[in-house]
Amino acid sequence: MSGQILALVGRQGEPPPATPKAAEKLVGALLQHLRQERGMIQGEVVRSLPGFGSVPKLSRYENATGTLKAEHVFALLRFYRAPEDCVREAEMLLQWPHEQRWWSSFEDVANPTLMSLFALESTSKVVQVYQENNVPGMLQTAGYARALMADFAQAQVDPETRRKYLAAIQRRLEMRLRRQHLLDQPNAPMYRAVIAESVLDKELGGVLIMREQLRQLFTIAENKPNVHLRILPGAAMRQGSPLHPAITLCKPHEETAGRSVYLEDKNVGGQLLTDSTQIETFMASMDYWWGHALSKTETLHRLQYYINRLADENAE
Repeated sequence: MSGQILALVGRQGEPPPATPKAAEKLVGALLQHLRQERGMIQGEVVRSLPGFGSVPKLSRYENATGTLKAEHVFALLRFYRAPEDCVREAEMLLQWPHEQRWWSSFEDVANPTLMSLFALESTSKVVQVYQENNVPGMLQTAGYARALMADFAQAQVDPETRRKYLAAIQRRLEMRLRRQHLLDQPNAPMYRAVIAESVLDKELGGVLIMREQLRQLFTIAENKPNVHLRILPGAAMRQGSPLHPAITLCKPHEETAGRSVYLEDKNVGGQLLTDSTQIETFMASMDYWWGHALSKTETLHRLQYYINRLADENAE
């Protein structure tokens, strides 16, 4: 069966779930899909599963209008002879109502698309990033992130909008730093990041803040085993560039099912892609530019060069 009905991709063209209720609805949609795929009506299923209950109960499960009990969901999955990947994803989704997903408390500063990205990252085996606007959010220091947010707020022409964004900086900063905890978990994903060299050449927030940021990138690149950081030198982009200036690719499994791409539009939100053809195109682009980035050793040397340059500027 098609993986498009599953879990963190959801139905074709729809974003992945960002809340427990959205996750339950995907489980219900999966159950309905499996029943219809077998050509059965609800009455036939209930008669074939002694002890399950009634047709109204099965309808509630398929529409996720009540609490979904795991034992009943798995009984249906076994009856429908669901593929193993469907069973795994249903099990993961059923845990959502029983866990406090950290991003659910930041609805005041995160739109549904951004929360969906956090959901995807938290269940991925691989997260791959390309950035030519700024340091990826997952690797930012508090000082760098605050300076980035302050610059955006101050750029607002409307005084009320400017005030609103300035007032939200602390909350947004808390959210960004909380997101970074993912890379420290025992089951953390492999995080691969390519950063354009032009990002290193900016002095966002001033010399001291930028130097602190670069030193953190150096430390992460050298010491964090699940993070693979590479610098894309300016010379590599003389005849082209990646398909988008800020790309995040999430891969929940080794297989193709569940992959998605998030395209960040600078300071104005982003969009989530789940179409397999589009995802293949962006994956090919990211793999191509990974191959043109500096090696780990070369990346560390390039970072050290910019760190030293900022140290010389600060000494003047």
